[in-house]
Amino acid sequence: MWLKKLFTGVLIVAWLALIGVTYWRMELRFLTPAARPHGAAHIDPETQPDTPFKRLQTDAGEVSLLGRYSLLNFWSPDCACSRFMEPHVRDLVREFTPRGVQFLTVIIVNDSRISDEDALQRWRRRGIETPAVIDRDGALARQFGVWAGPAAVIINPEGRIVYLGAYNIGRYCSNEQTAYAKQALEAVVAGRKPPRAKTPFYGCQVPSASQ
Repeated sequence: MWLKKLFTGVLIVAWLALIGVTYWRMELRFLTPAARPHGAAHIDPETQPDTPFKRLQTDAGEVSLLGRYSLLNFWSPDCACSRFMEPHVRDLVREFTPRGVQFLTVIIVNDSRISDEDALQRWRRRGIETPAVIDRDGALARQFGVWAGPAAVIINPEGRIVYLGAYNIGRYCSNEQTAYAKQALEAVVAGRKPPRAKTPFYGCQVPSASQ
């Protein structure tokens, strides 16, 4: 009898330890900045390339990035970090769309077994209404200087990036002090510069370009 109780106790302890390790691994993704992958553009919102970002081809057709503020939401169907951020992104869409901000989602797909249609359907099931574009192996993300997702890129009416980085350091976006993307949106719709133009990236790293 005592051996059975001991075995049960060991299983419980092992299970709790596994849960703890999994939790802290996920938590560390939001505490440890991601490294810059090979091939990612090094974009500084203060000193940008001469050519502005003008348009994106999405599942809803070609969408202009000029004429109003746009937020590009970088999301991956296989990234738990992206899923944790969804309620916050949904709240931003609801709050800032009526205030003139356009939201688009860039779906980073690293798995060749996932078709474009499957990736789009996975995003549609999240219930967040935005045009979406498939980004195979993070090529588009690297073009916009994104190193890991979930991430936000805010573009002004002239097609220039005014914010580039994480939504929040905390994975549930519960810390208003580090809600960097939301702070940037609040600033630009009020006609001010974002308090931070660039922050580190956290979460699932964008793959490097082929060497």
